Amino acid sequence: MIKRYFTRNFIRTANSIAPRQKIEQGKSFSWKFDFRGAEISLYDEKRGLLADCYIHAKALDDAEEKASVLIENILTLIDFSTGSCSSSSFVSSYDASPNLPRREYKQVFRVPTRERNVTVIDMRVFGELFDKPKDERIVRSMSWLRKGYLEQNHVDRFIAFWTGLESINELLCDFFGVPTKDRKFKCNKCGNTVDNLSSIGIKKLFLKVAKVDNALFSQIRKARGKLLHGGGPLSNDFVNRIREYNTVVKKALVIGIGKLLQIDDKIIKSIIQRRSVLYSEEIKFIVKTNLVDFNPPGIGESGKQPRLDMAENKLLERIVDTQGTLDITKKMAIRTNVKFDGIALDVVGHDNTSIISFKIKDIKIVNQTM
Repeated sequence: MIKRYFTRNFIRTANSIAPRQKIEQGKSFSWKFDFRGAEISLYDEKRGLLADCYIHAKALDDAEEKASVLIENILTLIDFSTGSCSSSSFVSSYDASPNLPRREYKQVFRVPTRERNVTVIDMRVFGELFDKPKDERIVRSMSWLRKGYLEQNHVDRFIAFWTGLESINELLCDFFGVPTKDRKFKCNKCGNTVDNLSSIGIKKLFLKVAKVDNALFSQIRKARGKLLHGGGPLSNDFVNRIREYNTVVKKALVIGIGKLLQIDDKIIKSIIQRRSVLYSEEIKFIVKTNLVDFNPPGIGESGKQPRLDMAENKLLERIVDTQGTLDITKKMAIRTNVKFDGIALDVVGHDNTSIISFKIKDIKIVNQTM
């Protein structure tokens, strides 16, 4: 059943709705509009923009994904017309359907870790790479792999990994002994050869070495065409498939580079299994609760929307062992402008986290109505 939901996202950006002088006077500025069937309100706060959205969806998670896609589209328009924006980050959401005594609510707090993450360099693997002669195309391919590791947007990560594969496509054709006449595209209608190089080297890498099913490779190849040649809108389902494809494409790229450098298969496997972690990261505290006797305000009434404020000072202890265990020992004080009933807390690391597990103890929730 389709229901009405509210979502809030934060955008770290220099773009603003009002000039700096007015923002620093503490006034509230908002811009309300309808966009693809959703009610949107952008408004300034000190760190950037907040984007509130009333949207229709099947469930809370679905609403978050749909709103995120809509907001990213809006940010693309802002980028084109004004200047650059970072991607939005989810803040909160709740069930905004009419006449509900209790409403499912979710909010995320992002808390930075105190120290940089550490990944010990594997000297054996580095030494194996260090002495290998490298074609410039392989170096470019490695650079695209590195860029993919740094990207947090799944679509951008996919494009980086695939571009890395295309950088070595011709070398892969040489590696697999593909005849020159078979390296060109052929028109499906007339059968004539087109000058552009086909992806035959990449395909053989996926099917022969990476052992990827032909049907899956075809899906990935079509996704690449859709992204790079404008093959229709990017739905939530499509973006989720891209996230799943990234693991396969990254694996193929690492194998392709390794094979071209004539690296031992065991070392290639160890590179695939290693995780690329960020220099520093934010830990996400996901709070789930139920709003009690709350009526959703209008789209422009940002101050009346529900919020939880968490005391974050000295919340995280340092990473304490070689497994990256995080020991959380501080009390957590939550203030709120609404009534809520019951709290569930999840702690989640980043996609590229170096923190493998969490030890949570002595956490207390203090309900202080504001």
